[in-house]
Amino acid sequence: MAETPIIEIRDLTKIYKGSDEPAVRSLSLGIYTNEIFGLLGPNGAGKTTTISILCGLFAPTSGHVTIDGLDLHHHMNQIRHIIGVVPQEIALYATLTARENLTFFGNMYGIRGAELDQRISENLAFFGLEKFAGKKVSTYSGGMKRRVNLIAGLLHRPKILFLDEPTVGIDVQSRNVIINFLHELKKTGTTII
Repeated sequence: MAETPIIEIRDLTKIYKGSDEPAVRSLSLGIYTNEIFGLLGPNGAGKTTTISILCGLFAPTSGHVTIDGLDLHHHMNQIRHIIGVVPQEIALYATLTARENLTFFGNMYGIRGAELDQRISENLAFFGLEKFAGKKVSTYSGGMKRRVNLIAGLLHRPKILFLDEPTVGIDVQSRNVIINFLHELKKTGTTII
């Protein structure tokens, strides 16, 4: 018997109000557990729209999506607990330090106290940011901001991680750190899109 996809998309279509063409047209695919799955295409192909639908930010015009056996339309609150999202734009507070940002996001996921402190410290160390943890994010390079942004999406240890252009506009060293981390993360059973 074939494995069931952790994400199953059938005939997904998204038409924005006032648009002549769909941003996404009849997309069907399956993404399996522990897979690194890339959405590739030119600007305007619908990659960000697809990710936004899968994360519950936009409703599809039509089609059906299940994530970990849960219907996207009916179970989005449950789905939010098993997904992590790293948006294309940096989603950090520039006037806060990395540690303060990560504490804020960890608290949003319901993680607190020693457990949160440990997760933050481990991730900052892995990404080579421990000595910058007390500095305001506004002083960080683009690559450093991207790494903290990635950590924020991982603190709750999601089953599925959505990344929208996680290495755009960063230096080679930061890109390599992120790519190596994603390969290590895959070994833990996390599905990465």
